[in-house]
Amino acid sequence: MTPAPRVVADLPRVARSGIMTPMLKAAVVLGALLSLGLGACEREQKGISQDLPAARATKARADAQAIASAVRLYQATFGTLPESVADLTAARTVSGVTGGPFLARVPMPPTGFTPYQYAKQGDVNFTITSSAGAVTVTAP
Repeated sequence: MTPAPRVVADLPRVARSGIMTPMLKAAVVLGALLSLGLGACEREQKGISQDLPAARATKARADAQAIASAVRLYQATFGTLPESVADLTAARTVSGVTGGPFLARVPMPPTGFTPYQYAKQGDVNFTITSSAGAVTVTAP
């Protein structure tokens, strides 16, 4: 009589070497991927924390320049500076001349920035400013 095949007797060893080895490899690969992923997330967070303030300052600068352009248009139309930024958002008649609105609305400053300040400096000069911490944007 022939002996029974050893395959049945060796089943636990085969199962261990056939299933556990790929599972162990998968766990090692997964661990490495998670490590790389966490490192990438940390770099992304650092990039955001550095880029976000710069993006906010860029938006504030662009808004201040848009307001300054509207002030110049008002000045060119009426021959005088507006009394406030709110004067730019409605149609007006000054000395028989009608014009405006020069802005649809006064832009909201980015998070952390102060509201845009309009300051007349004599009859022809003005500034638009906003600040956040150590950053101040000014136009023109």
